[in-house]
Amino acid sequence: MNTKKLLLGIFLLLSFAVVLVIIFMPVFGNGRNGLQFSDDFFNSLAKGSSNFMEHMRHEVAQPQTGTSFAVDISLDNPDQAQKAGALFTQAGAQVEVAGQKLKISGDLGKVLLQAIADAEDAFTGDKLRAPYSFGAKDAVKTWWFSLKKVADALTKQKAFRQARAINEIQERALEPAFNFFGIAPAKVSENIALLTFMLIFYVIYTLWYGYGIYMVCEGLGLGMVKGAKKEV
Repeated sequence: MNTKKLLLGIFLLLSFAVVLVIIFMPVFGNGRNGLQFSDDFFNSLAKGSSNFMEHMRHEVAQPQTGTSFAVDISLDNPDQAQKAGALFTQAGAQVEVAGQKLKISGDLGKVLLQAIADAEDAFTGDKLRAPYSFGAKDAVKTWWFSLKKVADALTKQKAFRQARAINEIQERALEPAFNFFGIAPAKVSENIALLTFMLIFYVIYTLWYGYGIYMVCEGLGLGMVKGAKKEV
């Protein structure tokens, strides 16, 4: 037994445990523990690098302006259909709602621009500029499901270019708006110090535990040694 190594290992493991307790305490602002703080921090950085609204508006939606479309779609329930009807009507489309079914026609570019505008409002945390009777997150969710049905219908009509435009807006405008709703965006360039500290701490803390276990084993004489070579 190596007492010095054993005591060092015990000290490392105890100090590791103390830091772990502190990490789980709600002392990192707004009642958050360390894991919640780091989760919010990295989500904010992810949101800060996921704003493609301007690109979607100029490169995807505006080229579709003047492109007419007419589809019949069916949503999950009448309530969702009513919300979708309000969205497409706000975008200038002609909409007929019958139960959970909708008949929609209009300018695809204007519809996509309205979807992006609502997604951007939800993404930035602002109230929707459009006068809907439901909230921003609900609007984005309804846009996603209803546009998916529209894209499927356009694909059946062999309007593949229009369907691809819808899919891209779903993925790069509506999905980030929904997934990052309520999260404050942050730029990596403005948080280099904290980001560097957290990454270095993660590496050191992992090694801290591993080295503690190693020293305890060494102290108890459980270390691995190379066996003696037998000569014939």
